[in-house]
Amino acid sequence: MKILKSILIFILTVFLISVGYIYSLTFRPEGRLDWGQALFLKLVGDNDQQIESLKKMTVQQRSHFTDAVRINTAGLDIDTLKITKDSLTVYIYKPQNLPKNSPVIVYFHGGAFVLPWTNVSVTYAALLAQSFNAIVVGVDYRVAPEHPFPTPNDDCYATLIWTIQNIKKWDGNPNQIIVAGESAGATLAATVVIKAKNEQLKNIKYQILDCPVSYIPLKTDSYQKFKNGYFLEEDEMLFGIESYLPNEADYTNPLAMPFYADSFSNLPPAFVITSEFDPLRDTGRDYAKKLIDAKIPTIHKEIKGMLHCIPGPLNEKDRTELYNEIAKEANKVK
Repeated sequence: MKILKSILIFILTVFLISVGYIYSLTFRPEGRLDWGQALFLKLVGDNDQQIESLKKMTVQQRSHFTDAVRINTAGLDIDTLKITKDSLTVYIYKPQNLPKNSPVIVYFHGGAFVLPWTNVSVTYAALLAQSFNAIVVGVDYRVAPEHPFPTPNDDCYATLIWTIQNIKKWDGNPNQIIVAGESAGATLAATVVIKAKNEQLKNIKYQILDCPVSYIPLKTDSYQKFKNGYFLEEDEMLFGIESYLPNEADYTNPLAMPFYADSFSNLPPAFVITSEFDPLRDTGRDYAKKLIDAKIPTIHKEIKGMLHCIPGPLNEKDRTELYNEIAKEANKVK
């Protein structure tokens, strides 16, 4: 009995010490991190070496950059297609037993404009399909530095046009399209929406912009506070910007950085997500304000305590709850 009691006391002591240690990690000079994000930061450590390796990789090697991320595509039928002469690849995720005329999400993945389609892209696409009970068309757009602006943007817009013209074959409704993206993908999604409006297309009913880069963020308050030590590091951001926009004249091109669009009128309703501890936070805040000032129905939600795009396995529940919330808002728009 004494041995059992000693073991229980030992286990309880270790547990309390562990909880206290994790709790201490949440305290930062800028505020309190979510405990899952704080522990994730501690586990991933310094990623400077990873970024240097990334710069030397081929596109094919970069596609395996996040292979350690587990994926869950349960309940989804998946088709892989080449839709252009230069082999632009799209992935169609369709929940099983969807009815005809189902809503469609055209999804543009993140990755600092330099990562192609990865396991992380799969997790976002699958979660969108499952949360919205919708068909998701994800595009493996060509990436920088091999293919800088405007190639990624053109690929994303080509995917929208292809979807409008072909998605009925998968029982999708081409007039009920949502565009969605995270990080660099949110930037691309916003530029696609603006170009679609300029081309007088009316097929997009909603836009979901998760931590968008709406303009070059280097002078913002959030960038200066969180550019190092908060998952999305300055080296990675600079590499992404310089790769995507090698010509500085394009820094204010509205088809590269949507903040500079001539007009925000008549855009579809939007859900803009920002994270409290994200160096890109302020560009998302400012873009949401642009939309609101233009009288576009816009929900801006800032996720307290979170890093850029809520990374890591410890906060999967938070992301699922967020997507379920967005799905309810999007379904209100007819």
